[in-house]
Amino acid sequence: MIRTLTAIVLRPTPFQEGGLVVSFLTEEGERVVGLAKGAKKPSAKWVSAFEPLGLVKVGFWGKEHVELRRITRCELMHSPLTLGHLESNLVVACLADLFDRVAREGVEDVRLFRLLSACGRVLKAQPERAMAVLAYAEHWLLHCLGLLPHPRLCGHCGRGDAPLVLLTEEHGWRCAACTPVDPMEALPPGTREYLRELRTRPAEECPDPEGDEAARVITRLLRDRLHRELGGRLKSYDVLERLI
Repeated sequence: MIRTLTAIVLRPTPFQEGGLVVSFLTEEGERVVGLAKGAKKPSAKWVSAFEPLGLVKVGFWGKEHVELRRITRCELMHSPLTLGHLESNLVVACLADLFDRVAREGVEDVRLFRLLSACGRVLKAQPERAMAVLAYAEHWLLHCLGLLPHPRLCGHCGRGDAPLVLLTEEHGWRCAACTPVDPMEALPPGTREYLRELRTRPAEECPDPEGDEAARVITRLLRDRLHRELGGRLKSYDVLERLI
């Protein structure tokens, strides 16, 4: 059985005899995996088709319930990689790792494909805003996983006019009106406003994660929360922080 999909490349992993096992995110938001035999050989017809976050038209051959199908074709339609822009290309690797861990085989979530597609477009058009794109993606991935409550109202008292001072797993965002917190440990002023920008702006206009103290604190907070959910820090992030 041959199946052709439009998908985004996530992670290519070396396999025996110059092959690659490649994971993809389909338009339906499902993770699929295929084997590309001989893909690493210089003469391979698709030698550059498996770039992380590349948008491809990929064909699979194999029975319906076989876990690893053979890749029969892979045509690269768009790549967010930018020649000579280290920061953007490192963020591409981080995003590929994140979505490879979040997406599930047999589980469709079209929001994942829409989010990753939008991030890829912005990285190509505005590579200098790579860190903003990464923070934007992390925020929305937590939302897709059901781990990030809406910041409009305090999760404990329901107020929407008091500053947010804490994020808890039990009640979500909590405000200064009902939650006494040491000022040195409370979230900084501007937290609610930064979260509102993350939720309401499109990817092309995502806010600067280093814009002020609130942006920096929330970026670290959400990143740590996402990594905990994924079972630990991803190596691509270590490389990013070591080189940038």
